[in-house]
Amino acid sequence: MIRLPKWTLVALALVFMLGLTAPVLADEAQGTIKSVAADKNEVVLTDSLQKDQTFHAAAKCKVLIGDKEGTLSDLKKGDEATITFDKKNGKMTATEIRVKRI
Repeated sequence: MIRLPKWTLVALALVFMLGLTAPVLADEAQGTIKSVAADKNEVVLTDSLQKDQTFHAAAKCKVLIGDKEGTLSDLKKGDEATITFDKKNGKMTATEIRVKRI
């Protein structure tokens, strides 16, 4: 039987916990979709303070409309959306766009 030092177990537990929290580090924005340019992979969202924010959709950006998967082309002006994004070098890259429609 192989016995590992106790610090190895602690290190593995920390790595596991960091892996679980990594998605939480992404930012979220909520508001109304002002415009969608699917050909440019771009979405403009107006937040509750009436400030427009432009998001560029990542190559693997997930679009959820209700509980169904969709595409950027399925998004409409006026949709209420929550966008999960990463901000790097002043550019906001959307990784997930969730829209609720009745």
